[in-house]
Amino acid sequence: MPATNDSASIEKQASERDSLPAAPEKLPLSKRVLRVVWDSLDKSPQERKLLVKIDWWILSYVCVAYFIKYLDQTNISQAYVSGMKEDLNLAGNDLNLLTTWWTVGYILGQLPSQIMLSYVRPSIWLPTMELLWSVFVIGMAGAKDVKTMYALRFFVGLFEASAYPGIMTLLGNWYIPTELGKRSCIFQASSSAAQMFSGYLQAALHAGMDGRAGLASWRWLMIFDGIIAVPVCIYGYFAIPDSPTTTKVKWLNEEEKQMTRQRMENVGRAAPRKLTWQTCLDVARGLPVWLFSAAFIAHVLAIRIYSYMNLWLKATGTYSTEAVNIIPTGGYALQIVCTLLMAWTSDAIQMRWPLIITAATVSMTGAIILSVWPASNSGIFAGWYLMFCETGAGALFIAWINEVLSHSEEQRRIVIGVVETLAFTFQAWVPLLIYNTGEAPRFRIGYQMAAMFFAIEILLTLVMAWLWRGRNTKGVDLREEKEKKEAIS
Repeated sequence: MPATNDSASIEKQASERDSLPAAPEKLPLSKRVLRVVWDSLDKSPQERKLLVKIDWWILSYVCVAYFIKYLDQTNISQAYVSGMKEDLNLAGNDLNLLTTWWTVGYILGQLPSQIMLSYVRPSIWLPTMELLWSVFVIGMAGAKDVKTMYALRFFVGLFEASAYPGIMTLLGNWYIPTELGKRSCIFQASSSAAQMFSGYLQAALHAGMDGRAGLASWRWLMIFDGIIAVPVCIYGYFAIPDSPTTTKVKWLNEEEKQMTRQRMENVGRAAPRKLTWQTCLDVARGLPVWLFSAAFIAHVLAIRIYSYMNLWLKATGTYSTEAVNIIPTGGYALQIVCTLLMAWTSDAIQMRWPLIITAATVSMTGAIILSVWPASNSGIFAGWYLMFCETGAGALFIAWINEVLSHSEEQRRIVIGVVETLAFTFQAWVPLLIYNTGEAPRFRIGYQMAAMFFAIEILLTLVMAWLWRGRNTKGVDLREEKEKKEAIS
């Protein structure tokens, strides 16, 4: 290479080194402690005020909206043990089939919903889907047979499909890595709170509303769930801020909108661009979509098992209907504690995978205990409750996706949609084989398969942690880094 080119190359390298951001100054211990406690306490007053606003509007909507969605998912199981089984003449695998029809709708709706977010603002799309969802939930109260309930559950799943992936994408657009784990898990914890509340709600309705206006308590449960969703939908039209580069919300001023954009730029979080076929091809060619999908499939199939605890309680014949609904709420309370503990710890250490592995190991222990099926009820209770501990790992998986793919909002949105779709595709049929409710409470192979799925999740998480060990939390596009190095050389 000529000397002039060598000189130009050296000057270019020096220029690029000068343009790189300086290494972050080490924070004093007091600020590091404050960051762990809550990530806005160590920030400037202006950024702290901004985060308070974002948290208030976004988290208040997403948590309440998902609380109601998950209340419905849990209500089916609660209704089954509170009179629906007898009223609709359900038998054998009918409870699983109700979940399967919901899952089919959920599968068909997820990826199209994520694509629609490229053309319709989230502040319009997400609340509208929720409004349609509430109509079909109320409709379930009038079901006269199981076939009608199958159809209604399909549409409930279809319109609910926008919620989880859409909200997780929204959180990834507004929070930086040191904030995202907490918010994702707080959002995830709202589902645990819903499952916990559902038991108390069904117990109260069974005691006070059963037979009112000629309706069984489980029908009142559906009516209540659908009605409370309506004001939340209306709130969503004003609360959801779309993305930092496209937001039109009134609760942020221009200076704050600019600050949100700058925050995302500082961590390498790219602004939305036009969705193209090349983007879809890049997703299909990349490892993240397939590895995250496989791990998330194992996660979803494994945690499904804890939802059958109330079937075991009913099968013992020693608990009242109210007790069967209330006792599992202890597991959901434990789930909330574990989820939030995982959130704070993962943000503090800036890694997601160690917490996922820890939680999966704990729940795998519970599955092994139930595989053995101890002679004492206390041992069986321990097995059930341990399997509640891993649910929060799902939110950490999605937060991890948002960070690994920070360089492309479109790829993040599509990968989250694909991961969710594939996971629930497997959930639509695998539980029919391994968690056949006709075999409850002692599933022939169910507990062993749950332990296996937790083990697969742990293995795949270790593989991903090794593959992306050099990827920083800003989610830098490794292809861009490679191109820069090649240009320098």
